[in-house]
Amino acid sequence: MDQFRTEVNPPSFPFSIHHGSKLTLMGSCFTENMGARLQEHKIDALVNPFGILFNPFSIMNALERMLNERTYAKEELVQTGEHWASLDHHGRFNASNQEEVLERINRSLLEGRSQLLASDVIFITLGSAWVYEHLDTGHTVANCHKIPNKEFKKRLLTHQEVHLILRHIPDFLKSKGINAEIVFTVSPVRHWKDGAVENQRSKAHLISAVHQVVEAYDQCHYFPAYEMQMDDLRDYRFYANDMLHPNSQAIDYIWEGFQHSFFTDETRIICQELKAVVQAASHRPVDPESNAFQRFLRKQLEIIGALEQRYPNVDLSAERARFQAYVL
Repeated sequence: MDQFRTEVNPPSFPFSIHHGSKLTLMGSCFTENMGARLQEHKIDALVNPFGILFNPFSIMNALERMLNERTYAKEELVQTGEHWASLDHHGRFNASNQEEVLERINRSLLEGRSQLLASDVIFITLGSAWVYEHLDTGHTVANCHKIPNKEFKKRLLTHQEVHLILRHIPDFLKSKGINAEIVFTVSPVRHWKDGAVENQRSKAHLISAVHQVVEAYDQCHYFPAYEMQMDDLRDYRFYANDMLHPNSQAIDYIWEGFQHSFFTDETRIICQELKAVVQAASHRPVDPESNAFQRFLRKQLEIIGALEQRYPNVDLSAERARFQAYVL
């Protein structure tokens, strides 16, 4: 016997991602992982303008609010403890000042709208088909913000509901003049608090509905992140301490598959060239006034200049500013 694991080979797609591409990523925390890698490699990617979203209804709601330019009003915020929050948004937008929350979420909404209208590829990662309905308003929320459970009704979206929501996405985007490729993924993170059986039911509804949509629309695709984690990396050594989230090694592995699927050879070469200067800029110097470090700074600035000249679509302004801040 010479095979000790089942491998999930990354699929190929009829399009590619390069440093001139514009991307929008929305969905669960797995979106944050892939989005951070794209941003580190200087690809124009906007990640979760509403914060982390788990269920398909909240993702569709966010798309509609952004593209219809429906900004939020004070009346749509709720107070929880000492903070104000939006039930459509992740907790990272929360603040003690109501005006500050509104400014944050509406600025991000408009940024998201602008990026969506220009996007070449939109990634949507689905985490759960379980939703919470706010009893006072009947609204399906993205986040309960630790409000007491008695104020919500929890239910599982049916397969038919998930399918209708997901198939509305390509139609809605097209109605707004957006011809982007849409890549669906299902998060490999298990929602254990829902229960083992309930988590599997939820994932089954998502996976089945996604594939119906992918089969019906040429611009819709599926990247098997879920299968790579669950069927390829079938070992708890690829999980974080909570035994539910992929660990850094697993994320690295799926990122390699992601690059294989979407990056051209040229894009991967450029990423390798950028990696050294990006990593160098992230380090804090021990002795910034030393001659050795000053020579290092001048060398890095020369490298940045050469890279910017060769790759005009690559933005290294942040790295340039970090180095220049130490130049004497």
